[in-house]
Amino acid sequence: MDPHTIHTQFVSKPILFWGKTREDLNHMIMTETIRSWEGQDIKSYGYVVMSSLAVMQISHTQEMSECFMVLFPLHLLILSMDHQERSFIYQGLLPLSGMSVVYAQTRTGYTFEISGPMIEPRQVSCLSSSERSLWISALQQHIQEANTHCPPASLPNSILSYLIPCDQLWKKRELVKYLTSCPIQNWEGKAIQHMGCATFLSLVQAAHTIDGDFEDRLMLLFPEDLVFLSVDPDRTAVIHQGTLPLNAVHIEEILDERLEFQITGDLMEPILILCMTPEDYSKWIFYLHKPQHMQCGVGLHPLPFVKPKYRRR
Repeated sequence: MDPHTIHTQFVSKPILFWGKTREDLNHMIMTETIRSWEGQDIKSYGYVVMSSLAVMQISHTQEMSECFMVLFPLHLLILSMDHQERSFIYQGLLPLSGMSVVYAQTRTGYTFEISGPMIEPRQVSCLSSSERSLWISALQQHIQEANTHCPPASLPNSILSYLIPCDQLWKKRELVKYLTSCPIQNWEGKAIQHMGCATFLSLVQAAHTIDGDFEDRLMLLFPEDLVFLSVDPDRTAVIHQGTLPLNAVHIEEILDERLEFQITGDLMEPILILCMTPEDYSKWIFYLHKPQHMQCGVGLHPLPFVKPKYRRR
């Protein structure tokens, strides 16, 4: 179907929540604030090709969530809904370049699956068979156009190659999902899935002595634990390097020009941590100084900037 036909069919049907038509909701998305929105102005992504309610499930989880999907010419926007406040909440913006879409064989529902080099496979259940057909048709057409504008790169051996370095918020979120579901070599203690909701993650360099060599580490913060991980050179495997209980450690800022702090405790050697960005540094200082104020979710709320301390010359 051509874009005009798809657009006409979807706009002509009433929507089933908030007393609004589909056209009203599309206008609301383009003109009103979306909670937790990040990135460019939403208008920069172009016009709304189509939109609808759906139920989405990421392949490695059993959790299914209601969402409102909005297709732009080169991106697929995923929103959740706060029905009490009648507002949309940002959940993700998926590039169409390199994406694939196929029918999913399930016992119930009208389901298709989307996957791509930078996203985990997701199953999408539509409200009807005709709606699923429209989505697949529209997605296939715009994926082809997106690949013309931005040809997909060759696939790496692992999703880790896309997510590391985790220098963007969406990468941090996807990396947390990956780490809490993938096998981790040399893991000890309670399962990572039982540690609670991850609060923050970043790539750091760590040294176990003041004069020791720095090594790359992924540092992952949970409500009661601080986990250190490493990744093999090919970025295909994750290795556990240690876990520290938060109630047994504290941090000391270092009077230096670099973004460093030290983790100390009664029964451990000090660990020197070098952050990659001022933003990561300020968040680690905030979280590790104030564990009682941790909020669930990777960087969901803006934090006050903590200026690094500098040595006087």
